[in-house]
Amino acid sequence: MALSRRLETIISLVPPGSTAADIGTDHGLVPAALAERGICPRVIATDLRPGPLEAARSLVKERGLDAQVDLRLGDGLAPVTPGEAETVIIAGMGGALMQRILRDGADLARTAKRLILSPQSELEPFRHFLQAEGFFINGERLIEEDGKYYFILSVSHRPGETQDLTPEELNFGKNIAPEDRETLQKYLQKEKTKAETIRTQLAGRPGEAARSRELAARLEMITPLLSPTGSSDWIRKERSNMSSKLGFGLMRLPRLEDGTIDIAQCSAMVDHFLENGGTYFDTAYVYEGSEEAAKKFLVDRHPRESYTLATKMNTGVQPRTAESTKQQFYTSLDRTGAGYFDYYLLHALGTGNLDLHREFDTWQFVADRKAEGLIRHCGFSFHDTPEVLDKTLTEHPEVDFVQLQINYADWENPDVQSRGVYETARRHGKQVVIMEPVKGGTLATLPDAAAAILKGVHPDASLASWGIRFAASLDGILAVLSGMSTLDQVKDNMSYMGFDRFVPLNDAERKAIDAVNEVLAAQRQIGCTACKYCVEGCPMQINIPGVFSAYNFFLRFTNKDTAVWRYKMRTRDGGRASDCIRCGACEDACPQHLPIRDLLEEAAGVLD
Repeated sequence: MALSRRLETIISLVPPGSTAADIGTDHGLVPAALAERGICPRVIATDLRPGPLEAARSLVKERGLDAQVDLRLGDGLAPVTPGEAETVIIAGMGGALMQRILRDGADLARTAKRLILSPQSELEPFRHFLQAEGFFINGERLIEEDGKYYFILSVSHRPGETQDLTPEELNFGKNIAPEDRETLQKYLQKEKTKAETIRTQLAGRPGEAARSRELAARLEMITPLLSPTGSSDWIRKERSNMSSKLGFGLMRLPRLEDGTIDIAQCSAMVDHFLENGGTYFDTAYVYEGSEEAAKKFLVDRHPRESYTLATKMNTGVQPRTAESTKQQFYTSLDRTGAGYFDYYLLHALGTGNLDLHREFDTWQFVADRKAEGLIRHCGFSFHDTPEVLDKTLTEHPEVDFVQLQINYADWENPDVQSRGVYETARRHGKQVVIMEPVKGGTLATLPDAAAAILKGVHPDASLASWGIRFAASLDGILAVLSGMSTLDQVKDNMSYMGFDRFVPLNDAERKAIDAVNEVLAAQRQIGCTACKYCVEGCPMQINIPGVFSAYNFFLRFTNKDTAVWRYKMRTRDGGRASDCIRCGACEDACPQHLPIRDLLEEAAGVLD
C-alpha cells in the first residue's frame, strides 16, 4: 500500500510491537499500513465523523485487517481507555485543536509511552503547551510535500521533569533529524522570505508598528540560522541534545593489508555515526594504533564539542611502574590531540590488579587530572564479581561511572554475573557503560534454532541488534559500546540506535530472548566444574578446564573463530588438547567421572 512521504514518516516513528491509537484517522491509511506491515499487532483508529470512519472501515475490510484494526467513533482520545495504547498518533489538524484533545484526554496522553504529533498550524504555541504540560519533545522530523512543510514530533510525558525550549526550538523544532537538514534550510528560507514580504507590505501602515517589530525579531532569529556557520552550530547543538546511547568502540577498526588502520574507511564510518546522533568514542592506551588513528579520522576532522572521547590506563603494560603507568595518560593526550578526555578509565580492574592501582596511587592521579580539567568524568572498566565491585565502589565513591560486560547470554552466567555487577553499580548510583553487548560478535551468529526465534519476531532485524537493544533498555546506561569494523555495521547499528530510533525491548521481545537463552542452555556442554584436580597429576600440564571452557563455548554458540581464540589464550603457555598421552591420571582424579581423554581428543579435532 503506497503512502505519502508524510504518512510514511509517521509510521517510521511508531515503535514495532506496540499497540497504536490513530486519533482522527480519516480514511484509515496509517492504521491499515501499521497492521499490514506487521509493525503493530493491534491498532485502534478513531474519528469524530461517521463518513471518514466508514471509509476507513472499507479499507480495513478490503485489506483483510478486521481482526487487527479496531475502528471507533468518538471525539479525540475519549474512545480509548488509558493504558490501552502505548503509542498515540495525532496528525492532520491544527495545533489549537490538538491541544484541546491532549487536555481532554490527559489520562491517556500522559500514560502513553510515545505520542507522534503533527500539528499543521500554531506550532510555536503548541510547543509552548507541550513544555508547560510536562511533555518532552524527543525529536522532530520535517517533511516537505507538495510545497507544504510538516513537522512531526515524537513526544513523551515525564512527570516531575521540565524541558526548557529555546526560542529557536519553539519556532523551528527540537532535535530535527539529520536527514531533514536540507529541508530545514529550505523551510527557514521560506519563512525568512515570507517575513520580509509581509514586513515590506506593512511599512508605513498606521497601527502596524507592533506587528512589524514582531517580524523584525523573527528575521533576527532566522538569519543566523541560514548562514553556514550558524546553521551547522544549531544542528550540532540539536545533535548533542539527543545523542544516541550507542558508543563506537575503537578496538576492532578495519585495517589495510599492511596491518595499518584504514583511515579512509574509518572516516566514513565516523561521519555516518556522528550524522545519526552518535557521540561517544571509546579507545584505550593498549588498543594498537587506535589512539593515533582517532586523531586522524575524528579529532582532526570534527569540532571538539561534537563528540566525547574515552580512553584507559592499563597497569599491565611493561615496565609496570607507577611512573610509566601514569605517563600513559599524557601519551594518550599526545596521540589523540584531543586536549582533554571526556571519560577516563582505569582499565580492566579486578582482583589481579587492584593492589597495583593502590600501590601506584592511580586513583589520586586521575582525580588530580580531573581537577585540572584534563578529565571530565572518571571511571573504570571491570572484570570480577559483584562483591569485588561493591568493595571497590565503597572505597572509591568519587568515580562517575563504571564499564561492565553485559549481554543477555551472560545476564545469569555465573562466570560473568552481568546482572549482579550491573545491579551493584546501580545500587551505588553509578552510570554504566556497557561493553560486549554482542559478546564479541557471538550473539550475531547464533545457532539456527536460536536465530529462528528472533527472526520469527523481527525478520529484518539483525541478530546483533537484539544484543545491543537488550543492553540499551536497562536503566542508567551512559553508552552501549559496539566495536564496529565496517560501514555496513555502523549503518545497521544506527538504523535502530540513531537519534529517536531506539525503542526499548517490549514484553514479547524479552520473552523471545528468554527462549533464546533456553536454547543456548540446552546445547550440549561438558560438565566440568573447573576444580583443577585433573591438572595436578597431568604429566603434560594440560589446562584441561581451560580447554573444556573454550570447547563448551563452541558447543553452545557454534562460533569456531572465537572458540579457537579463547583456546589459544588458555593454552598460550603450552599444554594443548592434542598433547594428551592418554595416561588416564586425569580421569582417576575427576570427581565428575568425565571421560576426559576422549573429550580432549574431541576438542583437539575442533580447536587445534
